[in-house]
Amino acid sequence: MRIGRWGLLMVLLVAGGCATSRPAKDWIGPAAPTVVEVSPWSFDGLRGRQYRTEHYLLFSTLDNPDRMGQIAQAMEGAYQQYLLLAPIVARKNDPMRCYWFADRDQWAAFTREHAGDESAIYLQILRGGYSMRDEYVAYDLGDSQTYAVAAHEGWHQFLARNFRGRLPPFLEEGLACLFENIRWNDDLPRWNRQTNLTRLRGLRNAMARGQLWPLEELIRTHAGLVVDQPSARIEAFYAQSWAFARFMCDYQDGRYRRRLQRLLMDVATGTVFDPTGTHHQAGGEWDSAGVKPMLEYYLGQRLPMIEEEFQQFIRQIALEVTES
Repeated sequence: MRIGRWGLLMVLLVAGGCATSRPAKDWIGPAAPTVVEVSPWSFDGLRGRQYRTEHYLLFSTLDNPDRMGQIAQAMEGAYQQYLLLAPIVARKNDPMRCYWFADRDQWAAFTREHAGDESAIYLQILRGGYSMRDEYVAYDLGDSQTYAVAAHEGWHQFLARNFRGRLPPFLEEGLACLFENIRWNDDLPRWNRQTNLTRLRGLRNAMARGQLWPLEELIRTHAGLVVDQPSARIEAFYAQSWAFARFMCDYQDGRYRRRLQRLLMDVATGTVFDPTGTHHQAGGEWDSAGVKPMLEYYLGQRLPMIEEEFQQFIRQIALEVTES
């Protein structure tokens, strides 16, 4: 399948238990609220508003300024979190565009009008959002998962705007999942990238069902290939992608963290190690055959050893008690 710079998020809420406990690191976020400027906007005869912040333009038909104000705070807070993971110099300074609709019908109408040939893929999303180039499109879910969608799609948008190359899609999705869990303190968003109860539950469910993806298959997959699969399969893909992102950050107290930083910087500059050359530039055809040698190069291990360590890490984090 031809894929450009885009990502999907299907929000799956599932039940799960927990076992042993471990302390969570501090929740961090902005020290003060961002300034938000509001002006009129409309789409297809629907009256809405434009919310402008330092790095974003949010166009919305939601008749709920407080909700959109929180989304704006979440986006600016998430932007700072992205920079902590990938401290790069922005390639463009104009604000990134985000579209927020009051319901799925409005979202679908906008998608049909603006997404072209890819609209059929996006319209398979039953609950969530998608990014396309350096914009994303979402709708209000009526609960805290709205902020999860914002921060997740914002990561795809951040990469599309600032990275010359492309990450392996499964890893890009997994890293996006690190930003999904947001708690609020005095109306300011807070993040702890080790914590994501939804993805942890998904991981436990996949383990209980015996439906974990083999790593060789996971690394060759992208969201567009799973969007029409059974919900359990989708859930496992996102959960394991999240777990692999955490593996690269947290395995053995950060054994691979600097290697992840090097990978991110090389993708950002378009100099990433990839024998196929298809990760050097965003957009165009993507060859999944480049992912295995890339991971082996940056982690300094053959894939079977990486999988052995990853499976060990999965079993470890599946026992965590985490904060919602």
